Amino acid sequence: MENTQRGERRISIRFPLDVLAVIRTLAKQHERSFNGEVVWALRAYAERHTNERK
Repeated sequence: MENTQRGERRISIRFPLDVLAVIRTLAKQHERSFNGEVVWALRAYAERHTNERK
């Protein structure tokens, strides 16, 4: 894994083809990159589940 200058870490991940297609479609609708859509979705998921535990 490689850290970037923006305080990020590069990783490799595999997606099922159906999930990949949905994320690509959503990214296009939201005018984000594929990576941006995945990061947005994961942050929203983490926030929802973190707030549930409080």
